[in-house]
Amino acid sequence: PNQRADTGQRCRNDSISMRRHAHLLRAESTVKDAGWGVYTKHALKKGDFVHEYVGEMISQEEAERRGIIYDKMNMSYLFNLTSDFVVDASRKGNKTRYINHSSKPNCEPKMITVNGDIRIGLFAKEDIDAQSELFFDYRYDDHMENDLIVKPAYDVDWMKNPKMANKISKRKNA
Repeated sequence: PNQRADTGQRCRNDSISMRRHAHLLRAESTVKDAGWGVYTKHALKKGDFVHEYVGEMISQEEAERRGIIYDKMNMSYLFNLTSDFVVDASRKGNKTRYINHSSKPNCEPKMITVNGDIRIGLFAKEDIDAQSELFFDYRYDDHMENDLIVKPAYDVDWMKNPKMANKISKRKNA
């Protein structure tokens, strides 16, 4: 799906700005009790641009306030963009908000600068078969601290079960 330049490299910035992304499907996740999941319709090669994670840009302070509410609802679509800003996909997101967590993900997020703005691109971390569920590491267990922000490691109840936290599977074709 992504065009390769003569150098053999793919331009991450161009894929986001031109909205060239993989065809994604939302369906019930293979992860028990996870709700929705996202599947790729076509096979992806390692490094392929999957899609952009989009949503409402909010401050870290507003994210903390919303995070308390989302935790009580056992759901969150918050993604730390910088030490000042967070992307909240709960109201203005796309299908990527349904990509579930795995500590052994097949996709990875990368911060990409497009026309001076930082955007979140999701890329295939490995070759992915068609109709496979997509996962990325939410990095809840990472402690982050600098002059602008302190983010403690976060222990999420549903991640304590290793069968759920490490799940990557392919949707079985009947």
